[in-house]
Amino acid sequence: MRYILSLLLLTVVLGSNAQTLFTYGSNKVDKGEFWRAFTKNNTGAADEKAIREYLELFVRFKLKVQAAKDAKLDTLPNIQNDIAAFRAQLAEQFMRNQPEVEALALEALERSASEIEIAHVFVAYGTDSSKAKASIDKAYAQLQTGADFTTTATSFSTNDYVKSTGGYIGYITVFNLPYALENAVYSTAVGSYSKPVAGTNGYHIFKVLNKRASLGKLKAAQILVAVPANATKEEIAEAKTKAEMIYGLVQKGEAFEKLAQTYSDDKLTYSNGGLLPEFEFTRYDATFSTAAFGLKKDGDVSAPVQTVSGFHIIKRIGLTAPPAAKNDRQLLEDYAEKVNNDPRIYVAYNKQKQQILKAVNYKAIPYKEADVWVVTDTTLKATNYISFYKANEQKLLFLLGTKKYSVTDWLKFVKNKQTAGYTPQRSQYKQMMAEFVDETAAQYYKDRLEITNPEIGNQIKEFREGSLLFEIMERKIWSVAPSDSVGLVTYYNKNKAKYNWQPSVNAIVFNCADTAVANRAFAMMKKDPLNWKAHMEMLGGTALADSSRFELNQLPAPEGTVFKAGNFTPVVTNPNDGSSSFCYIIKNYEGKEQRSFDEAKGLVINDYQLELEERWLALLKKKYPVKVNEAVLKSMVK
Repeated sequence: MRYILSLLLLTVVLGSNAQTLFTYGSNKVDKGEFWRAFTKNNTGAADEKAIREYLELFVRFKLKVQAAKDAKLDTLPNIQNDIAAFRAQLAEQFMRNQPEVEALALEALERSASEIEIAHVFVAYGTDSSKAKASIDKAYAQLQTGADFTTTATSFSTNDYVKSTGGYIGYITVFNLPYALENAVYSTAVGSYSKPVAGTNGYHIFKVLNKRASLGKLKAAQILVAVPANATKEEIAEAKTKAEMIYGLVQKGEAFEKLAQTYSDDKLTYSNGGLLPEFEFTRYDATFSTAAFGLKKDGDVSAPVQTVSGFHIIKRIGLTAPPAAKNDRQLLEDYAEKVNNDPRIYVAYNKQKQQILKAVNYKAIPYKEADVWVVTDTTLKATNYISFYKANEQKLLFLLGTKKYSVTDWLKFVKNKQTAGYTPQRSQYKQMMAEFVDETAAQYYKDRLEITNPEIGNQIKEFREGSLLFEIMERKIWSVAPSDSVGLVTYYNKNKAKYNWQPSVNAIVFNCADTAVANRAFAMMKKDPLNWKAHMEMLGGTALADSSRFELNQLPAPEGTVFKAGNFTPVVTNPNDGSSSFCYIIKNYEGKEQRSFDEAKGLVINDYQLELEERWLALLKKKYPVKVNEAVLKSMVK
């Protein structure tokens, strides 16, 4: 009963939103479309006055868009290309934010809360993967009898470094290992070991030694005294002595940043004072991270720490605690972006592929594989391959909904893979056919999102109509008014009374990149205000200046500023971008003088555009009479 009632309520809501609010000519606009636009753009009250005011704007918008359609502007290649690009962008975003991706992002976010200390047995595939599998299975069997993990790792591992460390890796967290290996680690309890798991280069058995809460992210700087890979004992001792000397200078109070610029061998960081990108404990060598995260407070500096790279002197800059709010939407989106840039995304893609095939009603048509492979071979070798396209149009491979896909579509797919130096081989056809089905189904799914997903359909419609509006306004109004010199002069002469100067000044207005530049320009102007152009050249593009007549409300100055010839206004800084401005006042005007046509031209163009627009809209309203359904309009009033 509850399900039936929900359907009835949904039907009532949809039916209500489908009510026609107004018509223009033979075109209809329903309540739902208007209400979406109104609620998106109106931040105030939803009273009748606000609704009627917005309705007038919306009607004008629709009339202009219809004029663009009448002019066939929707057929312009640039408009169609822009819409296609926008549709593709929306579809890609939609695919990247499916539930499968969100599930992986949530999993990664939860895993990021902990760091796991691990060791492993590693057997490389080498030239015989079956032999490697037998070896790792033997190691696993030995561990199951109670054998010591370190001893087993040393005995069975094929990598010299792994042998030398007894298999010890250190702490890892999410994204440090390939996804399959990460899953093995995170599904193993502390003190236990995993079953053998296949990695990129070989088989692993992981033992979880410890698990702790994430230490967060550290911002630090370093001075590195590098040691060559095959350094002698003397070279290592020399590097250690140098590092201790530098550390001594730090302890005496010399600036860490300057010492890094002078002594550090880290070519990536020495120039910026040794500053490293913010990092987690698991990012670097365990010895380095232990020393860095062991620093107790900002500003603390470690004694030289030796790693395979050399000797590091580390300064703590700041520690960012792990995020506490796991339901933070922005945090989840950040992790979704990381998932999308990690190979684990293919796990989500594989799930999506199956769901897409179901959503598009994929239906395979039986065909003789050998026959298709023969015609594929022939097509790839032929010079006149178009004839094979025509000959195979009726040989079906599968359906997506009611749309048919034939051997011809497959041949085109394979032919597009062929290059001057590469031709697909028959051994690849089966895998390529699977790719062909998946890619075709995904594209079919994306192409129909505008129909199957109302939100995306609405966004594309808004973009399409916005593009048409811009194009028609450019053609009818924005480019017409400035070039109609006769019309502009006529309009100015009829409306001269509108174009009087308000209280104003002749001034030089300075716009500077930041407060420091503004203060420098201010000081230069104080010494020699008449040489302002030369000052701008000396500032090398970090400041711009404009000399003209300005009305007082156009000047960047604090409220209450007194504008007096020969004076400077205070430097004011824009809080949004940090830019700064000030003015030098040359001459004052009381106002009320008539602006000449040239002085008023910018204002005239703007007003003339509005007049042209009103004339045009009057014609459109005659061509498309507008009728508003008052009952539907009043039903929206809150």
